[in-house]
Amino acid sequence: MEKVLIIIPDTNKGKFISKGYASAFREESYFVIEKKIYDLNIEEVKKISPNLIFYFWADNTQNKELIELINNYKNENTIFIHYAEVFKDIPSVYSSLNNHYCFSSDNKNKEYRLLPAVNSDDYKRKFKGYKYLITFAGNPVLNNREIILSRLIYNFGIINIFCRSYDFYKSVDDIYRNKYLNDKYIDLYRESYRGYVENQEEISYIYSSSKINVDIRSKKEKPINYRCMEIMASGGFLITEYNDVVVENFETGRELETYKTDYELTDKIRFYLKNLNLAQLITTNGKRNVVSNHSFRDRVKIILKVVNDKNTCN
Repeated sequence: MEKVLIIIPDTNKGKFISKGYASAFREESYFVIEKKIYDLNIEEVKKISPNLIFYFWADNTQNKELIELINNYKNENTIFIHYAEVFKDIPSVYSSLNNHYCFSSDNKNKEYRLLPAVNSDDYKRKFKGYKYLITFAGNPVLNNREIILSRLIYNFGIINIFCRSYDFYKSVDDIYRNKYLNDKYIDLYRESYRGYVENQEEISYIYSSSKINVDIRSKKEKPINYRCMEIMASGGFLITEYNDVVVENFETGRELETYKTDYELTDKIRFYLKNLNLAQLITTNGKRNVVSNHSFRDRVKIILKVVNDKNTCN
């Protein structure tokens, strides 16, 4: 049985993604060894002698450990799988090495593009009615996010923002300093804070019980993020920024909704708040697509096909 070493980063997202891939490799009949990045040393890797090493570039503070491991373990019989949400997060030196494969969700080479994946079982929720009107989950401290969230407050009043308290209050200061909202609306923005959610069960409930889930991409972010997949897997209605990768994989107006401008976003939110039956139909279709095509096992099959095809050619 072939062995794969999964290196677990010390971040919540990194742990979730890496463990998702570990489970998928097991489903593909690999013997999986999971090791935390800070607990790993070169001699231990040599003893394990893995056929494949997989790691997700999740946190720049851990790059030193990953690079040291790679540079000191150069077994050409071991295949290295690099994965990051944004390709630039992977050191470019590895893309030229024959036994290294670099995947990312924003990769221009479709063969090496890996969109985010979810374990849909983690997001199974029976719909029990709506609790939230408009929801945004994520770090609001980005200029375009602060502008769009301010516009939502101005048009709809109190919304629901889930994030770390430090980031939220930093966004309050930014919005006030940049005069995106006046005192009246700043108070409504403050009242929109709902805390930080750490587990998938709770965030899945939030997404499924929100009439509208808004995804606001940062300018440097991948074309579609894990938040989008989580929302759809939960049976939540998603509206996200339009881009080519989104519309290649999901049908706008049938599986999710997209917007190109702030004004289009507010217009579409108004429309779907008045047409919740249509929004519910879209969530059903979106969830079906995610469950059928965007599991970790689907992604592992892509990785193995690329690796096997290249090795066959060689």
